[in-house]
Amino acid sequence: MKAALIQLNPKTADIEENSAKIKQYIENEKAEIVIFPALAITGFDCRDYFSDSDFINQQNTVLEEITLMSKEKDILIGFAERADNGLYSSIALLSGGKRTIVCRKKNLHNIEKKYFKSGGGAADIEYKGRLTTITLDDMTESKTDILINFSAENFQTDTIQRRLREKNYSEIKVNPVCLAGSYIFDGRSYFSNKRGERIITAPAFEEASICYDDESINKVKKGKEFNIYDETIEALVFSLKDFCRKTGFKKAVIGLSGGIDSALTAVLACKAIGSENVIGITMPSEYSSSGSVDDSMELAENLNMECINIPIKSMFNCFVEDIQREKYNDLAEENLQSRLRGIILMNYSNRYNALLLATGNKSEVATGYCTLYGDTCGGFCLLSDIYKTDIYKIADRINKEGIIIPRSTIRKAPSAELRPNQKDTDSLPEYEVLDKVIKLYFEERISIEEIEYLCPGKPVRQIIKTVLRAEFKRKQMTSGVKITNRSFVCDIDYPNI
Repeated sequence: MKAALIQLNPKTADIEENSAKIKQYIENEKAEIVIFPALAITGFDCRDYFSDSDFINQQNTVLEEITLMSKEKDILIGFAERADNGLYSSIALLSGGKRTIVCRKKNLHNIEKKYFKSGGGAADIEYKGRLTTITLDDMTESKTDILINFSAENFQTDTIQRRLREKNYSEIKVNPVCLAGSYIFDGRSYFSNKRGERIITAPAFEEASICYDDESINKVKKGKEFNIYDETIEALVFSLKDFCRKTGFKKAVIGLSGGIDSALTAVLACKAIGSENVIGITMPSEYSSSGSVDDSMELAENLNMECINIPIKSMFNCFVEDIQREKYNDLAEENLQSRLRGIILMNYSNRYNALLLATGNKSEVATGYCTLYGDTCGGFCLLSDIYKTDIYKIADRINKEGIIIPRSTIRKAPSAELRPNQKDTDSLPEYEVLDKVIKLYFEERISIEEIEYLCPGKPVRQIIKTVLRAEFKRKQMTSGVKITNRSFVCDIDYPNI
């Protein structure tokens, strides 16, 4: 058998673009069978489009056109199948100009349950004289000659190493590569032999096609050296690149505070869309240290990106004099500074059609340590599923071959600089403690009593209470990407009250 596996980057709900890609691959691949991912025609995360009959009709028209192309070569493709009793996520075998449904997904995720019915799951067929299992569901073993696995797996720092381990059966794994909602699908499609050894593996984070024939069965390909922080950098860069490609943004703007979060966001943005397309704006107040501006300018110089300096002191004083009539030196005035910065950044974003990147990290998102309509302004947030303690480790990886993020940015105590001598630890526990408690309780679901045993003398209950009270803020925050098992972006969900 000679097979071509297409690691597709479908655009959500863009049937015209996706179908053009699919047809081109079918025409160009010299194989007996061409294999595409699940929901290849519609793309992932189409949500209420799946309830639109015109949308499904458009997909079905394209599917008929692709079916006619199967007179020359066979095609395996995922699509949204409309049946008498509802909609299924299905796999079709197209052969000789005819279509056969070979598999319907059984184990649906929460969002899928709104649109799809549960099907029969994995199915066995005979193909080219081989007993073959087709599945859209996760499987840990196969007793047939070969398993063709269409189960889409998103990038997660918690599970990526386990997913890359070898298995004890022959498998064709087809995984898409795309940003779909908050999920990053990283590709890494592969062919493996009966010993579970990867013969051919597609690259991560890029669209690709890989070919297999029976002569390749013993040509084992070793994987590259694995580092989770390098992988995270690649995942975040890819997610922003794909977001911009699919939304049409060519430029991005970032508020540079001189802190590590905005610095890391700027580095990732420059990697994704090029430093010539990234603009930083530093907006010092009367409480900002000179080092904050200097660090922002040094970062911009290291990245070869533009940085604009717009002080907010006069705007702040104007508001105090004309609106408040007096100065209070309170929390409202601290937040006012953040909101003035948000106005400046949004104004630049609107005028120059530049995507505003928010810079909040998972620790801040969890605790609500941010200002609504201030530093939460933005169209996309890269760091919202990365703990503050991991931000530093990623920054170290960025600087491993030369200083890009200034050393002083990494070494300084985190501060919002909204009042004299302010430090994050004035309002929060040390990040090592904070992140540990949040991870144990909200990700690993360990009981409070166990966490108190693991973190003796630490304010465990207060941290959990703070996170729960911040839900109303999280429901209004900028969209971000999921990279851990349980994120505040799309998994953890509590009532506002």
